[in-house]
Amino acid sequence: MANLDRVTVFRIGGDDYTRADLMKMELVCLRALFRERVHHTIEVEIYPILLGRKKMPSNFGLQTELILDVWKARGFADDGEDFQWGKKYMELAAKMRAGEKVEIEEALPTPFTDEEMAVVCKLFWERRSVRDWVPDKPVPDAMIEQILEAGRAAPTGCNLDIVRFIVIKDTKEAKMVWSDIPTHMDQCALIIICYDTRVYETVGHHKLVPHNMLFDAAAAADHMCLMAHALGLGAVWLSCTEKTANTFKKKYGLPEYINQALHIAVGWTAIGSIKSLRMPLSEMMITR
Repeated sequence: MANLDRVTVFRIGGDDYTRADLMKMELVCLRALFRERVHHTIEVEIYPILLGRKKMPSNFGLQTELILDVWKARGFADDGEDFQWGKKYMELAAKMRAGEKVEIEEALPTPFTDEEMAVVCKLFWERRSVRDWVPDKPVPDAMIEQILEAGRAAPTGCNLDIVRFIVIKDTKEAKMVWSDIPTHMDQCALIIICYDTRVYETVGHHKLVPHNMLFDAAAAADHMCLMAHALGLGAVWLSCTEKTANTFKKKYGLPEYINQALHIAVGWTAIGSIKSLRMPLSEMMITR
């Protein structure tokens, strides 16, 4: 990384970051900063550059090299999925700085087959909110894990990965969580979907787009409810007020920087419910 001396400081969100700042940064924030810089300084820029629509900056990709160098200097492994993704873009950026011609070899999307599309439509249009579950039939941990993985796979703004999960199966703990649906814990498990505000503060997004944190949590919840349905389970999406979220945070002992966004209850469906349907698309369109 001989070019690191060309990037000794960079600005993001109104703040300047030096190597010394990065050496002291909280790990979760440093890792998120790596993903965000890969996204904004390489991923977003590389396609216009390759298509000749934009001139390549001389420091193309160097901010991410600085962050990764600091990460490794602090003795942490860089073999996680997010690092592997980032290093692919860093490798392309390094070749482009060296004057090499590069091609992105990722396959373009292809249309689903009729059979695959049928499964997608089945999932979209058959999923429903379930509020009654079979008593004393716990959801296996393996299924909870699959639901959580679906939430992890959901899109996240600028690759910041701010969403956090809490799984509650204990009746006393469940009473801390407000809900407009009476929830009997011998019938379901609760998954609390939270977000880490430290990350947004690191990149300045708490000033510009704080609402994106809630969008990320909502995307995760949608993925998780779809997975629950695909597994033959029933789930319902439940919201909270700011007051009840703060009460849960205090009672559960969450740190100040973790906020509750919403929660879902999941269990084995006890009784069929009439699937809610939507008004015509033509009435939902403002303009076309």
